[in-house]
Amino acid sequence: MTRLAIVDDHEALREGLEALMVGGELEVVGTAGNAAAALDVVEHARPDVVLVDIGLPDASGIELARQLIARHRTLRVVLYTEDADADLLYAGLDAGAAGYVLKAGPVHELVAAVAQVAAGGTYVDPRLDRVLESERTVTRVSQLSPREREVMHLMAEGLTAEAAGGELGVSVETVRTHVRNAVRKLQARNRVHAIALALERGEVSLGTPSGAHPPSRGAGRRWSA
Repeated sequence: MTRLAIVDDHEALREGLEALMVGGELEVVGTAGNAAAALDVVEHARPDVVLVDIGLPDASGIELARQLIARHRTLRVVLYTEDADADLLYAGLDAGAAGYVLKAGPVHELVAAVAQVAAGGTYVDPRLDRVLESERTVTRVSQLSPREREVMHLMAEGLTAEAAGGELGVSVETVRTHVRNAVRKLQARNRVHAIALALERGEVSLGTPSGAHPPSRGAGRRWSA
């Protein structure tokens, strides 16, 4: 179950999103209408993911994302906005946001974005594909799935495909499939080149267990402000 907090200054939108996201793998544990209240909600409700509107009345949602991530290292932030603006996307990614979703999209895309971010991935609205083609953005947006990053992490640590498969409990062919996918996504020449690119872009890092999970956050009361 993913614990979600929603930060938006429009009360009707907050309530509508909360109603639409109830059930399944999501639990809305708090809501806030401005940045100051959001800091308090996150501190007490301890969500896994926070959905943040960029245009808040008392601060930029991007700056709020930066503050939240600085205070809560395992917290994942999805920015939610009407603006398909490249500079805002860059600023949001630089602030540490793991997701960027346009309000013009359907709710199921927003739910998918939250799920992908909660699983350790990165999500950028497909309507921003042209922006994603720029080299500046490619270096900031995760291109690999969580499992592909696990495999590339083990490869970077020097494990063979057989050893990586044993570590992850999957077949050698599954490992090789993930490697091929990573090579294609990173536009690498071969496996070694893909590992180098993954390390350079921060997709994987040596010495950090790629499969580590954040500490569990206890269930509790629902917070709103």
